[in-house]
Amino acid sequence: MTQYDSTTDTDVDPTRKFSWTRVAGFSFAIALHASAFMLMLTPAAPPQAAEELPETVEVTFIEPPPPPPPPPPPPPEPPKRPPPKIIERPTPPPPAPPAAPPVVLDDPTPMSIPAPPPAPPAPPAPVANYAASEDTSYRRYRPPRYPPQAVRQRQEGEVILRVLVGVNGDPVQIEVEKSSRSRLLDRAAMDAVREWKFNPGMRDGTAIQSWVLVPISFKLSDL
Repeated sequence: MTQYDSTTDTDVDPTRKFSWTRVAGFSFAIALHASAFMLMLTPAAPPQAAEELPETVEVTFIEPPPPPPPPPPPPPEPPKRPPPKIIERPTPPPPAPPAAPPVVLDDPTPMSIPAPPPAPPAPPAPVANYAASEDTSYRRYRPPRYPPQAVRQRQEGEVILRVLVGVNGDPVQIEVEKSSRSRLLDRAAMDAVREWKFNPGMRDGTAIQSWVLVPISFKLSDL
């Protein structure tokens, strides 16, 4: 074996120099052997693929079985016999007990004692005392007259009169207890009450003079 000395290039073996020709030859030989080896592995003729036939699916329609016949109707029920009638026999009334023999008493009966005399009649009740009152029939027959001037001025209100009623029911004195704030309405109320008749007050069964309050209302809606 020749020793390589790196001190000088002239001492190197000329056969050990790099050669591109030698590399190309080696590469061609390797490629040729590889191609021959692959060609040996490949089959001569590829197997023919089996012809793929389309799959056919057969569908058979099966008719459903006919429905079963309906069940026969149940037999009719036999007619029911009516329940037997129970005839109640009237119960005979119990026999009347025998009449008891009359009892003879030696003691005197209440019928044999004379009745006491009747009590004297009660005294009449005392006559109630009451004050005078208004006779409403006169209010219906002779109502107060709405003054025309008060109607034009749209005046409304209520008048309360204090009336002294005489023993014959006539008004003796008339006073204004509560004014309607309208002189026209107060005067119309007093004029109407002067023609009215009242029920006089009573004391111990005798008519007396007494006072009574009479309200009179004036409303435009009542016209």
